[in-house]
Amino acid sequence: MKKHLLLVGTLAISMLSAQNNEGLKREFEKQNKENSAKFDSYVAKRFGNARNAETQKLITELRANLAGFSGDIPNFYQADDQNQIKNNNVDALTTAGGVNGLTTAFNGDGIKYTIFDGGRIYAAHEAFNNLPARITNKEADTNIHSSHATGVASIIGAKSSPLTSRDQNGNIVAQGNAMGIAINSTMDSYRFAQTTLPGSTTPTDVFAKILIAQPKISNHSYGVNPGWTYGTTSAGYPANAWYWNGNYISGNNYDQMGTYNLNDKQYDAIVYNNPSYTIVKSAGNYYNYGPGYQGTTTTSYYQTATGFQLYPAGAAPAANCAQGFDCIGYGSLAKNIIVVGATNVITTNNYKYTAATDVVKAEYSNAGPRDDGGIKPDISAPGTDIWMASTAETTAGSLSWQINSGTSMAAPQVAGIIGLWSQIHKTLFNNAELNAAASKTLMVHSALEAGNVGPDVWYGWGFIDAKKGAELLVGKSNNTVIFNNETLTNGTTNTKFVKATGGTPLKVTISWIDPEFTNITNMWDNLYNNRVSRLINDLDVRVTDLTTNTTNLPWKLNVENPMALATKGDNTVDNVEQVVIDNPIAGRTYKIEISHKGTLLNNAVPAAATPQNYSIIVTGHNEVLGTKESAANALSNLAIAPSITKDVTNILHAPKKSTFNVYDLSGKKLQSGNINSDKEAINLSSYTKGIYIIEVKTEKDVVTKKVIKE
Repeated sequence: MKKHLLLVGTLAISMLSAQNNEGLKREFEKQNKENSAKFDSYVAKRFGNARNAETQKLITELRANLAGFSGDIPNFYQADDQNQIKNNNVDALTTAGGVNGLTTAFNGDGIKYTIFDGGRIYAAHEAFNNLPARITNKEADTNIHSSHATGVASIIGAKSSPLTSRDQNGNIVAQGNAMGIAINSTMDSYRFAQTTLPGSTTPTDVFAKILIAQPKISNHSYGVNPGWTYGTTSAGYPANAWYWNGNYISGNNYDQMGTYNLNDKQYDAIVYNNPSYTIVKSAGNYYNYGPGYQGTTTTSYYQTATGFQLYPAGAAPAANCAQGFDCIGYGSLAKNIIVVGATNVITTNNYKYTAATDVVKAEYSNAGPRDDGGIKPDISAPGTDIWMASTAETTAGSLSWQINSGTSMAAPQVAGIIGLWSQIHKTLFNNAELNAAASKTLMVHSALEAGNVGPDVWYGWGFIDAKKGAELLVGKSNNTVIFNNETLTNGTTNTKFVKATGGTPLKVTISWIDPEFTNITNMWDNLYNNRVSRLINDLDVRVTDLTTNTTNLPWKLNVENPMALATKGDNTVDNVEQVVIDNPIAGRTYKIEISHKGTLLNNAVPAAATPQNYSIIVTGHNEVLGTKESAANALSNLAIAPSITKDVTNILHAPKKSTFNVYDLSGKKLQSGNINSDKEAINLSSYTKGIYIIEVKTEKDVVTKKVIKE
């Protein structure tokens, strides 16, 4: 009967998601029509009626890559080695035994990525010939292959490909390996441009394509630049000069850098309706762009209703991110996606991270935050001088290689790692998926410190660490780590009690998929530096020391001074919250509370009250107590003695009729039984030397403890 109920519930969820997605498709079509009308007006003003074949070709390409508008000014999508694999510890996952508790190598078997990029991936490239049919192009064959898309795909999954670059005299100038992260994975390829897909008669934009593709993990190495861009006459600009993609109104300059806008709303709506979709996106490469950048011209233009105008002397705005922050474009500021900044490759200590100072921001990588103070980017990864596959940008394609830099190279590393984590999760948990909230929680909780202590506007929550994420999954399997998908109901507080290990931080991270923010109007006072929180459901995590009654608060940024160190306080803008107690007292009990402000809502029109799902990870504890009462009573006196043994240990003071399980560190259950006395003997003599987990359960509560077998 339970199986039948589960099937009915799953079917109902699938039907609801399909209904919601149909509503999104209609909304996207409406927005496309509005953008198309505005684009026609823009074309008439910029190009007039006298258009040669080359101009008409340019207009067609601009229309396909239209991303949105800053006021009436259009913005367009731009496509934003083994060493980086060592930097982010991927090699530990792809090597059998590289992670304690995992005996096999993980190479992306059974994992499919969906890549949205500038053109088709060159599927015949030798980078992908280790297995058949690794690349499936979903676009019509009339679309050209893309060097950028092919390179992104190779960063995710190229086979081992040692390469040497030589100068014109034959001298070696660079050597590397373009090996990807998930070398046995498969990939579907779409363009981010608006195109007509095979079997369809109407053009489809990238948001509708996501709904068609139904990706579990997708990479989006493209974005918009709503600040300064360099335009050339060959691209249809009046002069080789700098052009302001914002607005210049009555002597004031405005922009949509940091602005949560319609594209962000659309990404958030997609993930909210489809919480199994993990979307990874690049932060962009326009840091410090502006007149005079790297010796370029200082000539600059702004755009008006009648065309381009030279800026008056002294009136042009400063370079993008001139103060070190605020140059991520809209579409890369959504709450429910993962946005990736780029770093230089770590070249010291055999390319391994040793300290936060090893991580150096790439000079081009855009910086956050979102205008309400929300943390963006979410994470950072190596993006400079990355070896990758390439191709001729023709319908035929060709085999070549290149070295490239950009957040476009960093994002697919994060997507690749999440795919390996998904493979591990499926292996450990009966093929269960790692959903979008859990992927982000795992990524944030396992991140290595970079830049300032805590989150910041250059690196987000830090530098991605594939190995630590895998270790947390192993910890989940053997009950040494709390890693759950949970639900918060309106008007309630979810509570946990843990005893700190001591000697290591007690860390709690939660994230949730938030409904899209809808109060967006195309008025500059609503768009520019709007500090109103984009959260709909504001969850809160608090950790209280029950001995001192001290409550510890999560990290937050100062929106008015984003370059300052993150502080700890009430975070009202992020759908990720993390509390860290650096020096908890060993054996002391801490209370973890997850609560909320206001009323939890869904994204229906009108919105209705609803429970909110979230993902949580807790580390730095060695006991879990389910409720305050159980902490004080049923399991409060539980002990395992001796904690180091050659053969037998004992469960002491457990309630009668409770049960026990014994696990190894891989999560494998070795034995179980009922507890019938105040001293229940557990025989470990037949097991190999190592650490084992003893779990004791009552009807309400569970406690886990470690024992060492000598």
